[in-house]
Amino acid sequence: MKLDALAARMPLVLLAACSTATASGPGGGGPLPVQVAAAPAPVMPAATAASAGDIAGTAAPDATAEEIARLRAEGPAALARLLATYDRLHGELPRQRLAATIDKVAGQRYATTSRLFWYTDLDAAKAVARATGKPILSLRMLGRLDEDLSCANSRFFRTTLYPDAAVGALLREHFVLHWSSERMVPRVTIDFGDGRKLESTVTGNSAHYLLDADGRPIDVLPGLYAPAMFVRQLELGRALHASLRGQDDATRARTLIAYHRDAAETMDAQWRELGRVAVSDGGRRPLAAVAADGALAAAQLATVAKSSVEVPMLKTVDVGADPGELPDDVALWAAIGERLLGAGEPSRPARRQAAAPAPRRVLAPQARGLVDALLAAPAPGVAPLDDAARAAVIARLEQTIVADTAINEARLRPLIRSYLIAQLEAGRPLDFASLNTWIYDVVFRTPRGDDWLGLLPRDTFTGLPGGAIVARAR
Repeated sequence: MKLDALAARMPLVLLAACSTATASGPGGGGPLPVQVAAAPAPVMPAATAASAGDIAGTAAPDATAEEIARLRAEGPAALARLLATYDRLHGELPRQRLAATIDKVAGQRYATTSRLFWYTDLDAAKAVARATGKPILSLRMLGRLDEDLSCANSRFFRTTLYPDAAVGALLREHFVLHWSSERMVPRVTIDFGDGRKLESTVTGNSAHYLLDADGRPIDVLPGLYAPAMFVRQLELGRALHASLRGQDDATRARTLIAYHRDAAETMDAQWRELGRVAVSDGGRRPLAAVAADGALAAAQLATVAKSSVEVPMLKTVDVGADPGELPDDVALWAAIGERLLGAGEPSRPARRQAAAPAPRRVLAPQARGLVDALLAAPAPGVAPLDDAARAAVIARLEQTIVADTAINEARLRPLIRSYLIAQLEAGRPLDFASLNTWIYDVVFRTPRGDDWLGLLPRDTFTGLPGGAIVARAR
């Protein structure tokens, strides 16, 4: 898959409708005073099982705005103390109120599970990065990370990615975390006219930027990733960041060019080796990472009664030379993700060679517990999902995460690497703001110049005066 050919073929549907990516502006509020002494990172208490306190959205914080501001100024040490208190606390309402305070201090919704502290001022994050020698992981998103109705990808990050134990440990120990908002996230309300309403968000995308202590971009992870691949790519980014220390601008540019060119060529070679992949015809879970012929043989040789094991019907798909030519099919891309990326861990060992492929378990126990708690949470006038229904939703979610990971690695990152290499080869220094603008314009196709994010129909008759506009910003 040639990078220039891929760049010309970008109309695609992102499977998880949200991604972050710009680079300037405070996003989450004004400058945050920080202590920048290179002291050891505070030890965070281990996360406990998800509870009503983790997911409650109505309880008010048990601290004032002034107290929360002082705690945020103290940084991760204050968060660690609050989490230790939370873990010892009993009583649903007190835990809910303290959880609400923790979210505000951490700068992230569901911080009682992720246990991460996020800066919302880039200069503050840069000061800490200089003092500690750590790179910055900067999340750009629509909306706010500490509110429920942020963009979809950011909601998935804080429920399926950040609670993962390996992800959380890596982020806490080796990165300075920062987020900012590209713009407000569009919200949609469906009013049924009888008192029932649905509210959610539409459009928007997110990205994690790897930055040095001066805020210069090193790499970008666009959209939603499976935890295992997220950790793998961040570990590579850490090594890249370490190799850049002390290099002058010219040497730094050559190092970055070599890194991204090698990564693009590696992905190209891996894609060519895929050949054909096995795809389940409607199965909700990813296949195990086995060869297509092996998967088909396993299904054909399975002799276990149907009542014990359901063997999915399988087909093989030739993935071809260019991932841009493949349809945006969740099952297909999940199968590609299993083969290409190994984006999950087997939930159980294979009992014998001829057994049906074991489904992958993508979500770590803590993340799975939080997702399950959210699915089981009561909603006005609607019966909660039973165990089987929740399990089906989680299986479908895991499949989508693997599919998104494959699309991001096979389609989006090669396009981004092509841009980074071209900029560096032309002698143009990389800066956060211009890179982010390009990603939203070209990769995510939601340019800042479009006030309506592509949602305003100007070439289609709606039968409504003014094409459905009822108000606009002053």
